[in-house]
Amino acid sequence: MPSYLLKFEGKVSGPHSDLKLQEMASVRAFDESAELAPEATEDWKAIRDLPELMPRFFPPKKAMSFKAKVVEKMPEANDEPITVDQILHDNLVAESKIPLKKGKHHVNRRRRDFLFSFIFLNGTIAAAWYYLPHSKDYDTVAMMAGGLVTIGLYWLFYQMMDRY
Repeated sequence: MPSYLLKFEGKVSGPHSDLKLQEMASVRAFDESAELAPEATEDWKAIRDLPELMPRFFPPKKAMSFKAKVVEKMPEANDEPITVDQILHDNLVAESKIPLKKGKHHVNRRRRDFLFSFIFLNGTIAAAWYYLPHSKDYDTVAMMAGGLVTIGLYWLFYQMMDRY
């Protein structure tokens, strides 16, 4: 495999193999104006003047192409505005053409998690109330804690978490 010396911006480096030069070109370490010479010679030539090396180091860029959009039928000009009832009717007709998905019924996670948290936290409060000595103060605190937990859970699950 031939080796080349590379001269770019007045600096000579090398010898480099074809693969090394391809790697260097891929990271833009040099451009098409750089000069190459076979290792044992001083025959410098610009890379753009070497048709056998130019495509390997700087492959041609792929041209972008766009697909033509085919319009089957242009809407007819109509001077009458579309009413809301017409839009809703068209939407219902389009929706009726969509097949229904058959499968498992979607479970409402918000309601399930709210009820689980409600039962767990209020059950914990009730258990603490049961094991503590009974007095009017403890009864009042337990009832207020249960109410605050319920209000807090409702606020968290139904007011704060919009997309749950």
